[in-house]
Amino acid sequence: MNKSPNETSDRIKWWQEARFGMFVHWGLYSVGGLDCWKMHDMGIPVSEYVSELEPKFTAKGFDAEKLAQAAVRAGCKYIVMGSRHHEGYCLWNTRTTPFNSVRMTPKRDLIGEYVQAAREAGLKVGLYYSLLDWRHKAYWYGPKKMPKEWAKFVDYTHAQVKELLSNYGKIDILWFDGSWGADWGFEQHDPQTIEAWRSDELYKEILKLQPHILINNRSGLEGDFGTPETVISPEERPWELCDTMGTMWGYAPQDKNHKSAHEILRRLVVCVANGGNMLLNVGPKPDGSLQGWQVRILERIGDWMKLHGEAIYGCGKEKNSPLNNGLAPWVTTRKGETIYMHLLRYPGSSFGVANIHGYRFESAELLTTKQKLGIKHEPTRDIIYGLPARSPDPLAPVVKIKIRPMTEAEKKKCEIIALDEPDSMFM
Repeated sequence: MNKSPNETSDRIKWWQEARFGMFVHWGLYSVGGLDCWKMHDMGIPVSEYVSELEPKFTAKGFDAEKLAQAAVRAGCKYIVMGSRHHEGYCLWNTRTTPFNSVRMTPKRDLIGEYVQAAREAGLKVGLYYSLLDWRHKAYWYGPKKMPKEWAKFVDYTHAQVKELLSNYGKIDILWFDGSWGADWGFEQHDPQTIEAWRSDELYKEILKLQPHILINNRSGLEGDFGTPETVISPEERPWELCDTMGTMWGYAPQDKNHKSAHEILRRLVVCVANGGNMLLNVGPKPDGSLQGWQVRILERIGDWMKLHGEAIYGCGKEKNSPLNNGLAPWVTTRKGETIYMHLLRYPGSSFGVANIHGYRFESAELLTTKQKLGIKHEPTRDIIYGLPARSPDPLAPVVKIKIRPMTEAEKKKCEIIALDEPDSMFM
């Protein structure tokens, strides 16, 4: 079931202007680290998995207000928290199964706390929900081999989704995952997947309960936006990179491949420069508290966003070369008649921009310090000058430039860098 283009555009406008959100992976899998696929990959029987991990999942350190404030501090405009991952453990007060955080060790409705805190912090609220559940044999054998059990299992997932969208007020984003099968005899993107999960039926129920909600593309249907994972893969429609700060999603102290704040910021800027969003993941500790190294990165990103947020929020793609060239020292975002050149590799006190883009640079400002910069128009380039010799920002200073289309007279004054006889200069 797809909305009309105009209807989708109206619903998704806020999301495309927000550009930056926080993802939260936290569940039983956080206990002991090794990430959220260990039950599957290490062949841990359900009974062993639950008896070993659930009693240690106390949630004593989970503070929803601190989580929401960390997102705000980083400059995020929305947040998406896992309500149930592939292990099947529910972080809310569900009537569908006793395998939930209210009935078991935490004795708390963690999703309820999260939704309230996120709203109070001014964030748009999203819920992640995995369709699959490794505890159920029906998932492993699929709809062809266990049709009755499969139908019951799908009823179970639909009931949980409806519960989440009925009991917690307005939910802005529903982020599905886990529509792929184990050994079902057909692939994830085949039409049988939509039929198996009864995705059309589920969408109708979702939009009846929350008409404004945005839904991603991981239930078999196209959804409102694409979700490339950890690899920046721009799409021709609204899209969002979901990305980690290291390699793993959940708490995994074994993961030593931590991204730097500079690399995370670079990825955010590249997403926006290609018309996309970034959903940056945190993996709280088993007790629910945030990891210190992740908090420090979020704060560094947040410090940068305080100075440069206008170069991210509401911005999008600049199509013309060399402003969009991947090997240039800058990455460019655009909002109306303003371009923002993110100097990820600082060029020094001045730099040239080849004037093959078709714009007249009217004014320039170092957004980082609000300092006015000079512009010298030469036949082959525009030279921006007056910057500090050293980078004024540890991550990436931004130059804000007001532009307009060149007049025909201005175009005639432009020249290419080439010579008629390049080797003549050596004679």
